[in-house]
Parts: sequence; C-alpha cells; structure tokens
Amino acid sequence: MRSGEEIQKALAQFSKKWASYVGTEKAEAQTFLNQLFESYGSDRIEVGAKFEAFKASAGFMDMHWPGVCIVEMKAPHLSVTSAREQVKRYWEESADEELDIPAARWVVLCNFKEFEIWEPGRFPKNPRTSFRIEDLSSRYEALLFLAGEDQRPNFAELHKDLTAQAANIMGDLYRSLIDRNAAPADEIIRFTMQSVWTMFAEELGLLTGAPFQKTVQQLQRNPDVSAQSLGFLFKVLNQKGNQHRKGLLAGTRYVNGQLFAEPAWVGLNAEELRVLAEATAYDWSKVEPTIFGSLMEQIIAGSLGAHYTHEADIMKIVDPTIIRPWQERIDNATTPNEGLQVLKELCNFRVLDPACGCGNFLYVAYRELRRLEAATKQKIADLSASTGLPTPNEKLPFVPLSNFYGIDIQPAAVLIARVTLWMGHRQMIDKYGEAEAPLPLVDLAGITVGDAVFSRWPEVECVIGNPPFIGDRRIRRELGSSYLERLKSRFPSVGVVDYSAYWFRRAHDHLKEGQRAGLVSTNTLRESKHRLASLRYIVDHGGTITDAVSSQKWPGEAKVHVSITNWIKKPPTPIDIFFLDGVSVEGINSKLKEGPTLPEPLKLPANKGKAYIGCQPTGDGFLLTDALAEELIAAGEGKVVRRYLTSDDLVDVVGAEPGRWIIDFGVMPLEVAMKFPKAMKIVREKVRPEREGKERHFARLWWQFAWPRPEMRRALQSKERYIVSTLTGKRLFFSWAAADWCPSNKVGVFALDDDYSMGILCSNAFDAWAWNESSTLETRLLFTPSTAFETFPWPSPAPRKREEVARTARALIALRQDLSRRDQVGLTELYNRLDDGAYSDLQIAHEQLNSAVAACYGWPSREAQDRLALLQRLGDLNRELGSRLLV
Repeated sequence: MRSGEEIQKALAQFSKKWASYVGTEKAEAQTFLNQLFESYGSDRIEVGAKFEAFKASAGFMDMHWPGVCIVEMKAPHLSVTSAREQVKRYWEESADEELDIPAARWVVLCNFKEFEIWEPGRFPKNPRTSFRIEDLSSRYEALLFLAGEDQRPNFAELHKDLTAQAANIMGDLYRSLIDRNAAPADEIIRFTMQSVWTMFAEELGLLTGAPFQKTVQQLQRNPDVSAQSLGFLFKVLNQKGNQHRKGLLAGTRYVNGQLFAEPAWVGLNAEELRVLAEATAYDWSKVEPTIFGSLMEQIIAGSLGAHYTHEADIMKIVDPTIIRPWQERIDNATTPNEGLQVLKELCNFRVLDPACGCGNFLYVAYRELRRLEAATKQKIADLSASTGLPTPNEKLPFVPLSNFYGIDIQPAAVLIARVTLWMGHRQMIDKYGEAEAPLPLVDLAGITVGDAVFSRWPEVECVIGNPPFIGDRRIRRELGSSYLERLKSRFPSVGVVDYSAYWFRRAHDHLKEGQRAGLVSTNTLRESKHRLASLRYIVDHGGTITDAVSSQKWPGEAKVHVSITNWIKKPPTPIDIFFLDGVSVEGINSKLKEGPTLPEPLKLPANKGKAYIGCQPTGDGFLLTDALAEELIAAGEGKVVRRYLTSDDLVDVVGAEPGRWIIDFGVMPLEVAMKFPKAMKIVREKVRPEREGKERHFARLWWQFAWPRPEMRRALQSKERYIVSTLTGKRLFFSWAAADWCPSNKVGVFALDDDYSMGILCSNAFDAWAWNESSTLETRLLFTPSTAFETFPWPSPAPRKREEVARTARALIALRQDLSRRDQVGLTELYNRLDDGAYSDLQIAHEQLNSAVAACYGWPSREAQDRLALLQRLGDLNRELGSRLLV
C-alpha cells in the first residue's frame, strides 16, 4: 500500500502528464482513470470498479465502483457542472437492494482539468470540494478512497505550503541560535516554541495588540536588549494579575499551561531579529499543527530536508481504531437520550500515544473526536426533530483536551506536542464550538517525558502511535549494553527483538476487554521471532486484528518499510468487517495476511532434505557466452560447463529454459578442478582476483561457487529431472529442470521428479500455504522453501487419486508449455493474460488439478478453490501430523 508521500509524488507526475490534454472524453477517459487509480497504489480491476458496465436511465456510467464511487468524465472544453443532473440519476439508480449494495458514497465529476467531488447521501446540494488538476497533488486526500474503500477522504484545503514556510523560517532561527551557542540548547528550544505559540495566539486574538510582534519590531533598532525584552514578555505571560500589563504588554494575559513556567531569555542578533520579524508576518491561524509539529521535531532533531507524516498515513490508525467504531455507535442511536449517552461516553474517551513525538497522532485524534462530538450533537437534534421526543435539557459536554496523553523520551518533543495540541485546541473551537477556555492553557501534564518501554502508562480507552524503529541488531549499538540487559530483564520471555515489538506487547497488556489500539511498526514484525513477540502475542491473548497495512514506505525514512496494525482486545461481539491494504477481507492473521490465525506450524520430518535454494556463484567470471561454452565443450570440458537457470529464465523465457552458461566445479578439490585447464584458466583470471581479501571460505576456495550447495547436489544425484520454482514475485511458479542444469540462488530447488509432486506444488492448496508461511515485500512473495515446504502437510492418497493428480498435472504443464510456445510469451505474460480473461482452457486445467488435490486429502471439491478454507484445513492437518510425532 502506498504512503501519502508516494501518492503525492505519483499524482504530481500524473497531473503534469494530463494538464495539457485537449482531446475527447471517449478517447482517453479510461486510460486517465486507470492511471489515476495506479497513482493511489490501487488497481481498478482488482477493487471491482468497471467501465460502462452499468446502464442507468441517463445512460452508461463512465465508471461504477459498486457501493463506493461513480465517476463521470467530460471533455476538457465542457464544464464539470454540466453533468450534475445526469450523475444525480446515476447515483439514485446505483443501489441494488437484491444484492444489498448501497448507492455509491462518492461521486466524481471530471473534465481532465477539474475535479468536483460529491457525497450525495449526506450533502446532496453542494459538492464537498472542487479543484483543478494542477492542485491534485496537494489536494490528494480528497480522493483518498481511490486508495481503498476503507480510506477516509479529507476535503479541507490544508495550508501545507504556508505551514512548511513557517516551520522552515523558525528552523532557520533555531539553527542560527544553536550554531552560535546563544544559550543552552534546552533554553533555545523553549524560546522557539514560546515564540511560535505567542505568534499563533496573537493571530487568533488570544493576545490583543500584538505585543510579541511589536516588541520584535522595536528590538530591530536595539538588538542588545532582546533577551531582556522578550524574556520579560514570556515572564509576564506566566504571571497572574495585571501589574505589568501596560504599553506593549497591555494585550497580554495569564497563559500558564506549563509553556511559560520557565521563560526563555535568549539574546538575538540583528539578522535573527529580522528572521523573527518575518515570521510574525505569517498568518499563524492557518498553520496546520500536525504538519508544523512534525517539521519542528525534525528541525530540532537536527534533520534538514524535513519530512512530516502525511495525514493519510495517520488516518490509517485513527480511522479504524477511533473514528469508525464511534461513528457506528452514533449511527445506531435511535432516540435523543441514546444519542446523549453516546456523547457522554465519547467525551470521556481517553487516548494515549506512548511514543508521541511531536503529537501529530494525538492532534488528529483530538480533531476527529471533536468532529464526532459535533456530529453526535447534530444527531441528537435530528432525532429530536424526527421522533418528536424532547431534546435533553442538560448542558451537552465536549471532548476535553486533557483526555489526550503522551509519553516521549525527548523533552523537546514533549514541548512540541503540547504546543501542537494547544494550537489545535484553539482552532477546533472555531470549527466545532465550545470547549475549555483557551486561556489559561489547558493543563497537559498528561503528556510527559519518559521511556514508555519501562514507565507506567495512564489508564485510557485507546492506544495509538508510531514507536521508534530500531532493529534488534542495532539496539545494543544505539541504546547501549545496559539498556539491552534491562529489556531482557523486563521481557524475559521475549528476549531481544525489534524495538517496536515491546510497544505492541505493552499496549495489548494495557488494554481492557473491548478496547482498541493501532500502532506503526517496521514490517519485520510480521516475521519470525519479532512476530511471535508482538502480533502473535496479541492474537494468542484475545486480540483480533481488524485493519492492517501489510507494508508501505514511511516518509522521512528512505529505507524503512512499515506495517500498520489496528486491533481490538477480546471484542464483545464478533467482528464482521476487516480491511487489509485497503481491501475488504474475511480475516487478518498475525502475519498481516488474509486468512485464519493458525497454530504455529511444525516442521514435518517427511519433508526434510527435499527443498533448497539454488547455487550462489558470487562472481560474474563464472558466466560464459554461448561461443565460449561451445568451445569448452568441444575441448572435452563439458562436465564443468552447465546451462545456468535464473528466475528471469523461469518467468520470461519461452519454455522456461536457461538462457546462459556457467562454469561449475561443484565441490571439487583444486587438484580435480585443474583437470579442466581451459575452464580453470577463465576462473583463475576472472574470479580469483575478486575473491582475494574476502571473508571465510570465499578466498580459500576461489574456484568454487560461494555457495555450491553440496546437500542439494547430493539430493539431486539420482534424478533425471527435478522441480524448480520462483522465489520472489507476484506469483509462485513451478517448472521442470533438466538434471544437467545449474539453478541459481534466485531459484527454489525441489528434489522431486514425479508428476504427482508437481501437481501438489502447483495446486491452490500449496500456493495458499506458501503465501501464508513465507514473507512478503509489498505485494510480492518472498518464498522460503525451508519454512513453507518443510511445514506443508502432504496428503496420503489411494493410488487412484494419486494418479489423477499426476495426470492433471501433466496435462496442465503440457498445456502451459504449448500456449507459451504458440504465443511466444513467458509465464508472467501468460498468466497476466489469464487474469484478463484469456486462456479459459488453462483456467479449467488449474481447477481440475485443484479438485484432484482436494480429493487426495478427502476434502469437499467445493473447497478446492477456497484458499481460506484450505489454509484452515492444512493448519489443522499440520498440527495433527506434528502431534503424532510428539507422542
């Protein structure tokens, strides 16, 4: 799934490409929409959005995504408003009561130049937003549902550029003060954030008369007294009473709220005062707190080229863990008193971010809960009007800012988080009405400095956040040996795992039944010991994963791919809606894959010694041209010249045959290898120089492959053919290899030579198991034979059923080869065409094989194509076979 940053970059290229389009609607509308979906990281066909497949009374819809979206395209010279009446009828007729499909929630009108987005079920009179294609990249969140039906769009026109400019100019000031040691670092940080809040307060009328701005202007004529003047202003903001409120200070008020408890006294030079004066000219009322806080945290942490966490990514936690459950309760209220009860509970709802950083997760959570509060109040009024029941006569509560808690180990981050929330608090009063008085500042003592791995967590109803990314092998280097020992002592049953795993464990233990959490982690938490310590621990202790992003790039961390996991602890009622990577699924397991959470599989002895990774030469000097290979063979050295099979050969070459040759001395000692002098001369000249100075056996055994796989060679000795597979990719392919081929380390190798085994491996059953028991990278499989193969429970069929699998496997492989040669395409292209609807005979062959394999297990034929049912049965069988061995 794409991050907000990746979507934004893709849309910038998309907009540039289409901004000058002047053709007709019919010519390019479908290409335009396909590429728009691709920019959001989704596939139109996979999500079920169809072109011109639905005919309403007003004609064919250009695109219909049932229950989600309708798109109507117009030519560039036509106004988008011209389609409103036509699309209104489309929308009214898009519901299907028999299939229980509601009318599309979103309607998009587009003429290649402009977008108009409607939510007619809630706001039928006016569009939610409109913008030009040039603004699409900055307004990408308005179409966020294209990234997945569970993604909530944001129609607000965020002032991102202004916010970034404000953060950058304050960053310039901060770095200048730090570079010349104008004061201790912690005092410079306080000065920066005290200045930020004061400018924001002046813009929104909390401090009248612009005392900060006027003081800065005066100081430009006399920089030498800047520390006294600004420090005194900050001191006054922390004083009760009016003894100093004269002249420039007449508009000040008592602020408190921990912000000015320690007024910062920092002297500025003339250039720094000029920069600060420029900052006072910004419209701070339009600064986006979540963006500003993120950027300030990066700046103060010393990271130039600052990044911020896109709201689209934050919402992947806030929406499923906070918004959706509350929205459901609001929607289900049927009387004013029921609505009031929901409102009271909503306003008592407390949120903790135990790695809060600059507070952006807490800010978004606060903003969205204030929005839900306003929606609940409106629902109470609507219910009173529609039912005739009286409106509750008591004063309606609001969501208090003090319900938001945070922990962070960095004092600077805690200060920024508090300022972020104070800014957001004042802005939400304008947007959603009454709350606590903005002054004195709300006490945010619940956002504290501490190490959340060890410190006490406050009692809350929800945990969200983005814990630190530190791999298990880096903990000692980054945090120290004593810290590592503390971790081992605090989590004796866990040991040393990726750092974020400890947050997951603590979060789940902290939750009460029915409470939810959502956390970001490195995507290694889906795998091995890291998963067992975190996601598996959650599932084994009553947790149900409701929403997840299996893997996406995280902004600001060039090489970090993360997973996002939302779960509920011991849900009071069964969960019936799950979303994985933006797509509705039947369930999510601890590997963040679709399917049931099975017991951890046992390796089965019967499978041992049959699955391997191919040879790893490490050195291009082993490779041969066709001409040189022929020369060596002609010279009688054919025994060490082999065709070299790579994964590209398997998926892209017609017939899945090797395309190159390689010198392979296997595990020969040097004296034996020297009996092939021509081949030895090539390796001595081209490989040995690269091996010298290398570690371990690479230099000592320079004439051999780095990893010649002797165990694999022994397993294949008696085989006239064997099975090979891809290891990475969108699909797992199996094919036959000749005994004299040399498989590369990008190829899986199976010491099996019978058609029955080929049939089992090519079946839906093995494919489902392999995807569940292997790693993934984004949407690609990282197949691990040792894990996926050695745990796979094979059937024990009668001879007749065994032969049926062999027969259907032979037919399938033969048909696949015939089609590949006839159309001159490799397996990747062949199966891409199959997905598009081609080769129905190949599809039937696969279904027949799947049915034959299911019969071998004695399972119903109807489950042959049901991957989730197969997984459940295979998991049960693995435990059954494994338990027999343990007895």
